[in-house]
Amino acid sequence: MSIRIKIVLLLFLSLQHYLFSSTTDSTSNAKKNSTTQFFTANQFEYADSAKYIENTLYNFQSYLPRTHLGNSGLPFNDLCYQPNSSIIGFNYSKNNYANYFYSPANLKFYNTRVPYTDLFYVAGSKHEQVFKMTFSYNVKKNWNVTADFYRIHSDGFYLRQITNDNFIAVSTNYKSDNNRYNLLAGVFYNSAKNTENGGIIYDSAFANAGTGDKQLIGVHLLSAKRSVLNRNIYLKQYLNLGRKSSDTTTHNAIIPESRFILASSFEDNLLKYEDDNPQSGYYSNIYNDSAKTFDSTYNFKIENELAWKRVDNNKHRGIKDMIGGGFSVKDQIITIKQHEIDTTFGGIIAGAEFYNTYSKNKFWWNFAGKYALTGYNKNDYATSAVIKKSIADSLNLLTLSFENKQQTPDFIYHKYSSNNFRWNNNFEKIQTTRISINFLMRKYNLAVGTDINEYTNVLYFDTYAMANQYKGSIQVISAYLKKDFVFYNWHLNNNIHYQYVPDSMVIRLPQFVLEHALYYENNLFKGAMRMQIGASIFYNSAYYANTYMPATGEFYLQNNKKYGDYPFIDFFINAQIKTVRIFIKIDHLNSGLMGNNYMITPHYPMNDRAFKFGVSWRFYD
Repeated sequence: MSIRIKIVLLLFLSLQHYLFSSTTDSTSNAKKNSTTQFFTANQFEYADSAKYIENTLYNFQSYLPRTHLGNSGLPFNDLCYQPNSSIIGFNYSKNNYANYFYSPANLKFYNTRVPYTDLFYVAGSKHEQVFKMTFSYNVKKNWNVTADFYRIHSDGFYLRQITNDNFIAVSTNYKSDNNRYNLLAGVFYNSAKNTENGGIIYDSAFANAGTGDKQLIGVHLLSAKRSVLNRNIYLKQYLNLGRKSSDTTTHNAIIPESRFILASSFEDNLLKYEDDNPQSGYYSNIYNDSAKTFDSTYNFKIENELAWKRVDNNKHRGIKDMIGGGFSVKDQIITIKQHEIDTTFGGIIAGAEFYNTYSKNKFWWNFAGKYALTGYNKNDYATSAVIKKSIADSLNLLTLSFENKQQTPDFIYHKYSSNNFRWNNNFEKIQTTRISINFLMRKYNLAVGTDINEYTNVLYFDTYAMANQYKGSIQVISAYLKKDFVFYNWHLNNNIHYQYVPDSMVIRLPQFVLEHALYYENNLFKGAMRMQIGASIFYNSAYYANTYMPATGEFYLQNNKKYGDYPFIDFFINAQIKTVRIFIKIDHLNSGLMGNNYMITPHYPMNDRAFKFGVSWRFYD
């Protein structure tokens, strides 16, 4: 690590010794709007999980993670290890655009007493434009309809970095007057159409470029492009069973004692990769057409899962009302079409879980398991145990969890056929064991935790970008600390992530990932405007980072050079007047001042110094 970088990091970290933790929440000045709530599909079953919209400046200027391939809208390269699939069941491949996409898991469902509109717009250097819109309206008291739209367009600093991404979600949630029936539904359309440059040819050309025009630096691919299209229709229906309430003001609504849940989805994905010059020398092989590469992969999946669960009946007569259970069965039908591949198969997955429906001593537990009975994922399983305990009050939460899984590799590792890559493998199932401890103190803005993971038969893409498997076990130990300090009007936010891999043969991770922000926040003009002014820093230690293969859309190993050990410093001013928020940001303020080694992914430099302006305007009428 260079002396200049050490000095910058020392300035940020040493300030913590002069600040003390305060009971003042860094977001305590946020004003909640009591007319509009939101929740996710996984939170729906928990009555206290819905959150009110908050108007806060907290981290407002950070609208995208920094770990993309150098331009907004390009794929993300994870700095923390993320196995390709975390669920039991079929998965084609890892989606490196997942941070952009709308999906049933991350979509927000709303309940609002007045029409709610949220507009968010960013304009930046190199024609960067980011636009988000949410419009939500309750047709009736218990029936909401919401539309979400998200667009990213940017030319980028380097040749052939143009991104053109569009994401749409239309959703609804409904509850019958008597609470017998509930519905969550959504329709999703995610499209990413980007040019591919394969990275710069020589890192040295970038290192010696100085402040010159980065468009003059040579790149590997001059006529390649990739498009990813994802469409999804999602329905989750609840039928509540139980006694009627005696309260006529609520239409004698059902007090559920158990419920049937039917979750249905239809999802298809179309992945295309084109290159009008496959003989450029970038690819090791050309199998089908030396004049033009046109690779296309189509897959669709139909899922239906029927579940029964016991819920809190509010009787609380002891252990017979405390212990809950649930059972589920899921059916999958999958089709995959690719050059020389056309296959269809199904699968059945059974599940069970046991838990306490209520607690008198703020102690919660859950034991769950799933097993694939048939299909591509036959004999896959996942078991988990989670224990949560509130310490002193509900603001302090200790969580212990254990997970053990056996999974069939994603389909892309087994079979792949394209113009430049081809393989047919018979890999063994992946084994994962995970133990984690997490502690949260909301009052003091503190979160700390550690994970111990052991992975057996790890899947990866080798130095030739070919699918491969490591026969053996690899441990990954990680810990994190998130703490926000407040001293009068000064704030110091810290997010520290540590990772240790004893055997880094195929899992490559930076030892440290650090994010810090120091800013002054106060009210101006007799409280009419709230303002923040400060700087933030992002840093990851040097390591043999995975590089990117445009033809497959996957990240693969390289052993030539370590990347990282560079701080990205941003300067920002945030302001808020009622429901309008504005930020002015100089992204990568230190560009060119600390050397030209600012790459997170090999051969894909991050952006130079860039000016960005953003505005968010929320309407409640």
